[in-house]
Amino acid sequence: TREKYPNADDVLVDDHILNQYEPDGRAVTWDDTFVKVLTEKGKEDNQTLTLYFTLPYSTAAFKLVQVIKPDGAVVAVDVEKQSRVMVDRSQMSANIYDPNDKILSVGVPDLEVGDMVRYVALKELVKPRVPNTWSEYEVLEYTSPMKHYLYEVLAPKALPLRRIALKSEVKGTVTYTTEERGDRVRHRWEVRDVPRMYEEPNMPALHTVVQRLLVSTIPDWEYVSKWYWNLSE
Repeated sequence: TREKYPNADDVLVDDHILNQYEPDGRAVTWDDTFVKVLTEKGKEDNQTLTLYFTLPYSTAAFKLVQVIKPDGAVVAVDVEKQSRVMVDRSQMSANIYDPNDKILSVGVPDLEVGDMVRYVALKELVKPRVPNTWSEYEVLEYTSPMKHYLYEVLAPKALPLRRIALKSEVKGTVTYTTEERGDRVRHRWEVRDVPRMYEEPNMPALHTVVQRLLVSTIPDWEYVSKWYWNLSE
């Protein structure tokens, strides 16, 4: 509510991301997210949902988009009708134009202040850039407060995680557990009650300074340099 979060435009109420990767580096990511809209700006920010992907390496799709009203009524969004795919124009700021860098956007009509937006997204990594490796970068702090965030990785024992780093930690908000499940290891980061961060003028990119999780199967930078040397050669 606005009373509990007077300085927020929206709140990440719940988010469950499940990553499952294979020994060759291919991966599937499911993302089930709930965002509560508190102000007109929050409404504007959530009227369009976006996913980024790059061909031929990855694909992305919204499997479900809903608006949940304060009285509990659920309004389904026609994903196919409201979707469009376009080239990511933001790359032009770096003087780059790759038509394979794509944005999938879905409009959320009839969204009002006080509503909850829920979406289920699926991303598939079908061709790892570095063969037989997998890595991910997850932001665990944002310009919206986070009530609950669950990030899980199902890692095959044949390609275990070699590096795990939680950067710029917000003390007491992240709990990490792990357990074996057959031929996989389940890594689980549960995040609770992260206050919103406030951007500053001319600050570095947000994702490089907030609380963030980096995970990788790559043992060291020498591994990357040898791969890139051979690729360039």
